[in-house]
Amino acid sequence: HRDFYKQLTLDFEDPLLHTHIVTDAPVQIYALLYVPGKSDRGIFSMRREDGLKLYSRNILIDEYNKDLLPEHLRFVQGVVDSEDLPLNVSRETLQHSPVLAKIRKALVKRILDELEQRAKAEDGDYTTFWEAFGPVLKEGIYEDHDQRPRLHGLARFRSTHGAGWVSLADYVARMKPGQDAIYTISGENVHPLRSSPQLEAFRGKGIHAM
Repeated sequence: HRDFYKQLTLDFEDPLLHTHIVTDAPVQIYALLYVPGKSDRGIFSMRREDGLKLYSRNILIDEYNKDLLPEHLRFVQGVVDSEDLPLNVSRETLQHSPVLAKIRKALVKRILDELEQRAKAEDGDYTTFWEAFGPVLKEGIYEDHDQRPRLHGLARFRSTHGAGWVSLADYVARMKPGQDAIYTISGENVHPLRSSPQLEAFRGKGIHAM
């Protein structure tokens, strides 16, 4: 899997994670998807654009298909093959294909499943992922109403409570009795925010902000 990824992208580093999908229903799919190890493409990368390589019966029909995944998952790279897609389909027809919609739904579900497993493991891999692709994934919270609850669970934030990343569930679990709101403060650097005078009243009550 790692060798194939490097041949596909000419990325010299291993991918952060990969998933292999084989399904027959509701649509036939063979897919191999990767999350790169970093957000910026190397200067030697063969994949200069976003999008997955889409095949029908082992014949390439789209080099950079941007309809298989939503914008907030555009960092995912890989190949998808389906015998349910016609070979002579035009790009305009492909965009409105019900088969493509089913493939997209299956791919999104599998990717989010994989990310949720990594997030629950609470290891360094998910922290690496979030620091590289978190800003992109957060776009989906605003744009993807169907997946918003799952994306909320995957989101991570800095907190005045400690130095690491926290989830919304982590923050809620530490809320003080009687606290009925999540407090936030924004800025470019977390360290001066922790000593912001705007938080003095909260610090006195033992309330943390994100």
